[in-house]
Amino acid sequence: MVSCGLEEVKKPEGEKEFSRESTRLGKLAREDPKASVRARSHFLLALLYVNYRNPQLNYGRALQEMESYASLSPAEAQTDDIQNWIAVLKEVGKLQTTLEKVQKANKSLNDEVATLKESNSKMKETIERLTSLDRQMEEKRNLTK
Repeated sequence: MVSCGLEEVKKPEGEKEFSRESTRLGKLAREDPKASVRARSHFLLALLYVNYRNPQLNYGRALQEMESYASLSPAEAQTDDIQNWIAVLKEVGKLQTTLEKVQKANKSLNDEVATLKESNSKMKETIERLTSLDRQMEEKRNLTK
């Protein structure tokens, strides 16, 4: 399907196979003497990192690989599909950053709510004790009259 150093495009299943394939493609992307093989390896790595079956999805890494592909094969990388991939992966990166900030703020708010609930519970206990004490004092007043 693909020439020379890439042998064939593999369809990995499971975490071990995805890891093995990303290692294989990474080595080709770094070490193969042919620029076209290195470029294609970066492209395939990008697709591997966004593959829906990959248990370790990595959109940031996919963007890096797609940009490497674009820099190594500028003519092929100027297609609308490649530029669309790069734009979408950049947007996903922004969304992930926003999501992380929201999750951090949410955790902070949840922690604050838990603290407030605990404080509220303590205040209720104090009010109950004060109410009980007030009743006892009122009973004693009534008895002394």
